[in-house]
Amino acid sequence: MNVPSDRSAVVERGLDSVQAVRRWLRLSWRGFAALGAALVAIIASGVILTAVSEDVIAGDGLELRDAANLGFFIDHRTPLLVSTAKSVTNLGGVPFLLGVALVVGGLLWWRGARLAVAAAPALALGLAGVAAAIGKQLVNRGRPPVALRLVTETEASFPSGHATDSAALYLTIGLVLAVIVFRRPLARVLAVVVSGLAAVAIGGSRLLLGVHWPTDVLAGWSLGALVALTITTAVLVLARPRPTDPTARRGQLGGLWFGVHRLLTATRPSAQRVVAAP
Repeated sequence: MNVPSDRSAVVERGLDSVQAVRRWLRLSWRGFAALGAALVAIIASGVILTAVSEDVIAGDGLELRDAANLGFFIDHRTPLLVSTAKSVTNLGGVPFLLGVALVVGGLLWWRGARLAVAAAPALALGLAGVAAAIGKQLVNRGRPPVALRLVTETEASFPSGHATDSAALYLTIGLVLAVIVFRRPLARVLAVVVSGLAAVAIGGSRLLLGVHWPTDVLAGWSLGALVALTITTAVLVLARPRPTDPTARRGQLGGLWFGVHRLLTATRPSAQRVVAAP
């Protein structure tokens, strides 16, 4: 039995499969590598969310250090930090986030972005809101003691809705701008970094205000990142323009996909097209 030859054949078949997938997606090797990195980030976000959720539900692990970790933020409150936190936390409220999603989506559409790309921020915000609401109902975790809270909240604590929604929206915007709008590497990096810092600041404000446990915020960040990465990756891959295929409309499923894809890739009439993702 020639083991090296068998292994070489397996590797060759694997490379052929990767090449076939890359060609089907119409991605360059650079774009395919970016897709691989996005999938790794999606899996990492899911693993973190799962681990934190298990600790909270089981009452062990990180959950055991929640009180002490929250105490660190409470002990370092200052009038300036509290005032800043109250302002920053408003940037993660649903009304403000919805306004941002609509404005950014409208600007992307006006610039000539495909409909799916323009709708990505609002879609991410909606999906994150639903996921956080389901999590709150399933876990039904109590918030920190009322004596520690500086603002009024009535919903369940896990996960943090502000952290989830802001991470989903701002990261989606940052990723879309980095891939679709900006061309300079520094601008792309800054778009993602700034969006991430915004989400971190909003989550941190919830701890300073004493309305969430640290694991609530950590779960919210990971859930929001999971949503943002999934929505952005799906939009940029599935809504790529494709050459017209006469056979695309054949069959019920083919005709349905043709119509859906045509809608996803629609652009504003007479608009200057934004360069598509690599």
